[in-house]
Amino acid sequence: MYIDEKISAYLEKIITINHLTLLYIDGTTFDPDVANVQKKAIIVNKNYQTKFSIYFRIAHEISHLIYTTSNTTYTFSPLSKLSDEKEANLHAIQILADFYFSENQTHSRWERRFQFIETFGLGQIVHLVEKILIQEKVSSIN
Repeated sequence: MYIDEKISAYLEKIITINHLTLLYIDGTTFDPDVANVQKKAIIVNKNYQTKFSIYFRIAHEISHLIYTTSNTTYTFSPLSKLSDEKEANLHAIQILADFYFSENQTHSRWERRFQFIETFGLGQIVHLVEKILIQEKVSSIN
């Protein structure tokens, strides 16, 4: 699929620029993805069962490695109330939005938010998607 190839290349570029490592494993359906800050490595379980797209999952783990000041290891938990997880969600949404909305500027990001949410399986965190898009909408007005 066209978007799959483009978003994969986009995320790979971010990974390369930031000297990160991305590994894929075949774990159980219950084993979440992991980001190890010290090793600058992301481990993605191809079999993990979640409604979030693999692209959001990778962007989320990239965000932990790029934006965190902690030396911890993170397991994918996007619905956690912890500030590190919320921040990783917001940064991941921004990473994906920068890619997704750069392709076609015919309509505003706000008008196309539902397609964006559906494309990346973000239905459980719509409020965070809207927070990012509202901030951008306000910024473009100023």
